Amino acid sequence: MSYPKQMTGCLGHKSFCTLRLVVMVIVAGISVTTSAQVAPAKIDALFYQFSSQREPGCAVLVIKDGKPVFRKGYGVTDLRTMHAIGPETNFRLASLSKQFTATAIMLLVHDGKLKYEDRLTDVFPDFPGYGKAITIRQMLNHTSGLKDYEDLMGKLFDGAEGNPLQIKDQGVYDLLKRQTSTKFPPGTRWDYSNTGYVLLGIVVEKKSGMSFRDFLR
Repeated sequence: MSYPKQMTGCLGHKSFCTLRLVVMVIVAGISVTTSAQVAPAKIDALFYQFSSQREPGCAVLVIKDGKPVFRKGYGVTDLRTMHAIGPETNFRLASLSKQFTATAIMLLVHDGKLKYEDRLTDVFPDFPGYGKAITIRQMLNHTSGLKDYEDLMGKLFDGAEGNPLQIKDQGVYDLLKRQTSTKFPPGTRWDYSNTGYVLLGIVVEKKSGMSFRDFLR
């Protein structure tokens, strides 16, 4: 979300690990929090197929009565480096966060702080002129035509794939302010847009007067 609030698409094995993490922590939570004590061996048994130090794995956190009672990593974060997953490993949330961003926007509309037909320039007066044709609804529906910020980053950094720089929301906004047009006229096509959801996260902060994290909480 972007991240923390990061909304880039699900790419590579890390996202695969993240998806397994989400599903399996739910299973683990149901299995172990109903008993009086946590049995590490039983949790290890649930995740035995991810214990190889040469395969993608997951991180497990069990919370009981509001307190962490079990934290452990299984497998590796990256098949190139073979770095082991630990309790503190950061996973790329990727597009799992988009549903929460969309819900946050819907709550603001419900509360009368935003309209689906508001334009980008209504929210951000300093946004370039092409934002006058882009609505909140179009960003939600992936029909805004906004250029993909990862493509723009590639051009900025000589197209170096896997560049270590992690761009943040304001960085995406700054990249878009340098543009003069969209990929296609807004509303005429559907094209999956990570950029649109980064901007929606910033819209949430602007219209709520809160950080994205605090608004979701």
